[in-house]
Amino acid sequence: MNKHRQLLLAYPARKKTHWRRAMACALTALTATMSCMAASVVERNGPIRVGAVSSLSGPAQFPESSASVRALFDVVNANGGVRGRRLELIVEDDRGDPAQAIRAARRLVDEQHVVALVGSASIVDCASNAAFYQQADVVSLQGTGIEPACFTSSHVVPVNTGPYLATRNALQFTRTLGSTRPCAFILDLPGTRSSYQSVLAAWSAQSGVAIAHTVHFNPSDDAVALVRQAVDKRCDSVVHTGVEPMVLQWVHAAQQMSVLAGVPTIFLTPAYTERVATELRGSALPIYCMAEFEPWSSRSMSLTDWRAVMRRGKVPMSSFSQGGYIAAQVFLRLLRDMEGEITRERVANALRAVSGMELSMIGTPFSVGSGGAHNPNRAALPMRLEQGAWRIASPFWVVAP
Repeated sequence: MNKHRQLLLAYPARKKTHWRRAMACALTALTATMSCMAASVVERNGPIRVGAVSSLSGPAQFPESSASVRALFDVVNANGGVRGRRLELIVEDDRGDPAQAIRAARRLVDEQHVVALVGSASIVDCASNAAFYQQADVVSLQGTGIEPACFTSSHVVPVNTGPYLATRNALQFTRTLGSTRPCAFILDLPGTRSSYQSVLAAWSAQSGVAIAHTVHFNPSDDAVALVRQAVDKRCDSVVHTGVEPMVLQWVHAAQQMSVLAGVPTIFLTPAYTERVATELRGSALPIYCMAEFEPWSSRSMSLTDWRAVMRRGKVPMSSFSQGGYIAAQVFLRLLRDMEGEITRERVANALRAVSGMELSMIGTPFSVGSGGAHNPNRAALPMRLEQGAWRIASPFWVVAP
């Protein structure tokens, strides 16, 4: 009897314990569901994460592009963001190292969950990560495309003309200058030679003009020896693709040798800087460069907003900061025209649908499409250095076919 009584007394206790456990489980499940819902709301209302893989250190540095993206994002955030959401830019330095570029891209895409990359400027990013961007269906709106892979990939869209078409346009400008024996001095960076060779051959076939001499030089090559080749080959114009230090070395060598006095040298966008203009102020040589955007040194009204944003963000005014600004401008237009969720897939689809977008700082309408290669900016404007200032040398953009 006592045993039965004990069992009866124990039963309600066990039943009560089960009920408490059931309630605890239900509360736990409800809390988890509410946490998931809250996380979803935070994600929808949280910052829009954007990435950039840039060479901020290493052998060649391009900090202005991503810095200009940040400057424009800061202005947008100060005015309420995009549909009430902040823009958060996360920049990874690839140090000019392919392995570091691969790790940087994966951190941004897999860990930071960025919806796009905007304003990247790197010497290794495109070749290292183009296939990964395609696999992840995330687009990279490059502020400065350099490698051939930047212009031959489905998910990479550079806003700049790039060194290959800019070289083609520079060669075309030699015709305006009356040149009949143009020479090409090409900076030989890894993986770029075949792209340059294709451009040179295509231009020669289209124009019917043979290139008198072609040199693929290394950054460490002696500028005096290079200039001597231009003299020996009787070049009546030179297209030179070197970056800023090599531009200065070439002109200083020609001055020291007292040669090329009447031979125009046409550099690409890297020469279009205040430093080059200042250091070569006293040069009597005919020095030109090809601007890939509306010339930043001009008084064009279309540059008013860009100048204000760069001053506010303390970003140097250059073609590189123009590229980052334009990439951010395109991205912002996509977001503002988008309804519903902002996802990688929707951003990628919106970019592919861009056709004939008018951008005030680019010489041609901006169209992307769904192809496997993109080079939407095909124009360059010739500039001439006159008494320490860059001046527009021709009122017409040179546009590659």
